[in-house]
Amino acid sequence: MGLSSALNTAVFGITYNQRQLDVTANNIANADTVGYSKKTIAATAYFDGQGNVAGLTATELTRVIDEQIQADYFNSLADTNYAKQISNHTDRLDSIFGTIGDNSGLSSLVGNLSSALSTLMNDPGNYTAQQEVIAASEAFARELNGAYGRITDLRQEADDSLALQTQTVNNLLTSIEDIDTAIRDATQSNISTADMEDERDRLVEQLSGYLDIEVSDGTNNTLFIQTADGQQLYSDGQASTLSFTSTHLLQPGVSGQTVTATTPGGSTYDVIAASNSGAMVATAELRDEILIEAQKQLDTIAAEISLAFSNVNVESSAVTVGLDNGFDLDVSALQSGNTITLEYTDNVGAAQSVTLVAVSDPSLLPLDNSATADANDTVFGIDISSGLPATYITNITAALAGSGLQVSNNGSDELRVLGDVTGPTSVESLTANVTVSANSDQGLGLAIFVDQRAGTETFTDALESGGQRVGYASGISVNPALLADSSLLVDYQTTPTANTSNDPARPEFLHNALTSGAVFFDPSAGIGSTSSPFEGTVIDYINNTIAFQGNQAEDAKTYATAKETLTTNLAIRYEESFSVDLDTELAFMVQLENAYAANARVMQTIKELFDELLNIV
Repeated sequence: MGLSSALNTAVFGITYNQRQLDVTANNIANADTVGYSKKTIAATAYFDGQGNVAGLTATELTRVIDEQIQADYFNSLADTNYAKQISNHTDRLDSIFGTIGDNSGLSSLVGNLSSALSTLMNDPGNYTAQQEVIAASEAFARELNGAYGRITDLRQEADDSLALQTQTVNNLLTSIEDIDTAIRDATQSNISTADMEDERDRLVEQLSGYLDIEVSDGTNNTLFIQTADGQQLYSDGQASTLSFTSTHLLQPGVSGQTVTATTPGGSTYDVIAASNSGAMVATAELRDEILIEAQKQLDTIAAEISLAFSNVNVESSAVTVGLDNGFDLDVSALQSGNTITLEYTDNVGAAQSVTLVAVSDPSLLPLDNSATADANDTVFGIDISSGLPATYITNITAALAGSGLQVSNNGSDELRVLGDVTGPTSVESLTANVTVSANSDQGLGLAIFVDQRAGTETFTDALESGGQRVGYASGISVNPALLADSSLLVDYQTTPTANTSNDPARPEFLHNALTSGAVFFDPSAGIGSTSSPFEGTVIDYINNTIAFQGNQAEDAKTYATAKETLTTNLAIRYEESFSVDLDTELAFMVQLENAYAANARVMQTIKELFDELLNIV
């Protein structure tokens, strides 16, 4: 190697050492800067035809970062934020429902009502006992109203949060677009983009908490960002725009607006449907699924306790016509939502169960089997809009035409259903379950609770207008007639003779309806399933609902803790992959200083040699 080549090598070495010293000093200075990644300088040497160093560049900064750990960490942020959001709200939801031992919760309040009815049953004429039943009923109705209102507030809060999250994501995408443009321009101009990439990573990290995104490299050191199912969020330096319209009054059982993304090309898609996790997905799920389900549970409780008290069975009369046996049933008391249950054996000996559901809006027909909670019945909707029992029977006859039974009007506008010995078919039972429309002379049932969302209306569980039970918990109230006259809790008959004031029949009926009357409950509220619906008393259902909410909150908390632990561990590993180790950097700086000094000594030696050569000449 000649002196010139050695000199060039030493000069290039000093240049590289100086650049590396600057980078190392910058690493040390930014060791505590959040999001700053360790940088290294890449050197490229150029050689002449004789293998001597002819040039060296040391301008390209490289970030020290583990991209796989980074991707894992970003992905985990979506799951963690989703889980934390769900856990936070299910915990609040659990507190609304209370616990079984909570004195102000639904379980204790329905227990108080049961106890008050039991006391009244033993002393029907006691005015104080009657008032206790009314007070317990009012407390229970108020708790349903209040719980429903608090859940409605949670839904509204979620809707408002979705609006803020949409704006935040738009701001993040705009910021990513700006920094990505700067990175692209710098890349094309061969300017270091390392620090800008750190800033971009911090923006992507924030974005990952809202939606589970997939991030990949685009052209010129830019990014390509898409949703979990491949929809475009950011591409070719252009961000999609998210839009959301708040719903200022969320209706019971009705989902709110979704978040829509519009790509630079003008196409649109549902952001929530395109994602599986993240804070935005959790917020929408809370508003439209978890909280609506909780409202359904309250509506189911309100509906079933009302029906337990106010509905009575209309028994049929056995009848024989020739060789065929069956029953005659008075259907004149049917109201929308009331039912007729028919049990029969078909022509192959199989037991069949049919539920006829009364509707006043024929546009609802035909009804699906899911119109009742019973998984084993066949449902037919019956139009009662005419108000004429004879027409009801005509419609029932048409509905049962394929059963092999003999269905007709018995001549007194009563429904007659007979088996057919030649079929052969046989009728096992025929009953109607109807809601009392008066406070007396219609059996032992009493409408303790009524629907007061639009004036005072009897709750019959009508299916019209989306279903009377939807939102009923918000408007359930004690019957004003009962508030005015507590003796109605005992007095159920005025003709032909009035029952005595000490007659326990009605209090006993009401108590048994609450504590012993087992029914199927709507599985769409989350308790039980379509194939195996929950069956029990109203008290059983309330206790199961409270347990359901408690378990849901506990499961969500456990899941959130697990996800948060994973994310924390990944965050530590991620930070370790790019953070500056002061000891390592200081040691490296010493090495660089030594190398700098060595190159300087080489240059000094070469200078001295050149001086000697010049002196000789």
